[in-house]
Amino acid sequence: MNATWHILGAGAIGNLWACHLISAGFPVSLILRSEEKLSQFNEQGGLLLQDTLYPASAELADHNSQISQLLITTKAQDTQIAFNSIRQRISDTARVIVLQNGMGSQQWITDQLPDADIVWASTTDGVWLEEPFKLIHAGEGYTRLGNPDKDSYWVEELGRGFLKIELDDDIKQTLWCKLAINCAINPLTANYQCQNGELIKNPDYLSEMAQICHEVEAVANAAGIQLFKEPLIKHACDVAELTANNYSSMMQDVRLGRTTEIDAITGYLCKLAEQYAIPTPTNLKYLRKIKKTHECI
Repeated sequence: MNATWHILGAGAIGNLWACHLISAGFPVSLILRSEEKLSQFNEQGGLLLQDTLYPASAELADHNSQISQLLITTKAQDTQIAFNSIRQRISDTARVIVLQNGMGSQQWITDQLPDADIVWASTTDGVWLEEPFKLIHAGEGYTRLGNPDKDSYWVEELGRGFLKIELDDDIKQTLWCKLAINCAINPLTANYQCQNGELIKNPDYLSEMAQICHEVEAVANAAGIQLFKEPLIKHACDVAELTANNYSSMMQDVRLGRTTEIDAITGYLCKLAEQYAIPTPTNLKYLRKIKKTHECI
């Protein structure tokens, strides 16, 4: 029998992947944060996706079973606390997938588990929670997975489910491209509390986005990363147009009074820019705005 996949971070993406892994023939257990969440899950009896019930199980972080396969889908800012709550349960040679926005946590997890087989991932699937453990798969995309240092052929086993899976031999570049788009869109929508499409309709917002993109490209070039063949602003505008009616996750976090992933996105870029002595005034402005206004620092 296939080993259980434990999922740390039972939000929309984590739950979607739980359904995917179950459809691929793997047993799945969600690691939940509280007895209340565990009771909610047990009452429903599984995960509900588009009227189909997927029979996952669930447990708390202090459960005594060993973890040999782990998918991490927590918000980037929650990674260290969540990981440390189960660290003693994780096998030294575990298979681990890190599927998160932003950059930084992937390397941190890799450093914590030097003997594990760790894969980094990026997804374009759109999903949201209608109710706890009840999912709407709003946009079918694809997920790219790759180990930045070696081949991890076991990833091919994950292609048996309903999500589209692609092996990526340059996952760092893929994550950088997503980081760049997130830098261009998320802080602006969070600051101005607007849908993605407003960024290309409002000339002032568009001008700010162009400045952000220029700075991101300068940092990426210094780091030896080629983002896109065309200018980043073109790709950012294309994404904003394709997702015109969407609210970015950062915008939703701000609206709901939650901490955001700004440190793993714009914060990561600005720290790297400092290392290369590259000025990023526009990115720094929005980093400070989001943190000062919405995160009370």
